[in-house]
Amino acid sequence: MEDKNILKLFDSEPERALELIYDKYFDYLSREVYFILKDEQDTEDVIQELFLALWKNHSHLKGINYSLKSYLKKSVINKSINKIKKRRYFEDITSELVLLRYREDVEETDHLELENQMKKLIDALPPKCRTVFVLSRYEELKYKEIAKKLDISIKTVENQISKALKILREKIK
Repeated sequence: MEDKNILKLFDSEPERALELIYDKYFDYLSREVYFILKDEQDTEDVIQELFLALWKNHSHLKGINYSLKSYLKKSVINKSINKIKKRRYFEDITSELVLLRYREDVEETDHLELENQMKKLIDALPPKCRTVFVLSRYEELKYKEIAKKLDISIKTVENQISKALKILREKIK
């Protein structure tokens, strides 16, 4: 069935219309999402979110000015990007919690000794990684400001912060 007919079917038989979209595009959309996320569970989550959103807001489909396939692909790409952002956010929180737990475990230790231990761990980071981490965590610069200051991309800043947190997390354990 053609996409325009499927979209019209939402007026009279929304369940059938959704079923047809699912049958027609599920495999294609799953491949697109998996290509981005490289995780089966996250792929399933994104596809489920898409179809739930289609069910709740199918009236919005009448207003699309391009193909249904393009609309669906754009939707899953956006949902995949959001999933990646959430992943990074939780990785940062987890890293901060590990650092906090480490601090609590050695609470009896003299404060200066703790600072020295942290300084040694941070000093042991690769130079570029250490510079980006210090600018972010101690000088409290935003990623965009760090990128501009060091004449690197924001993506490089993100990667260096992730690398620093990973190294610190491993050394603290």
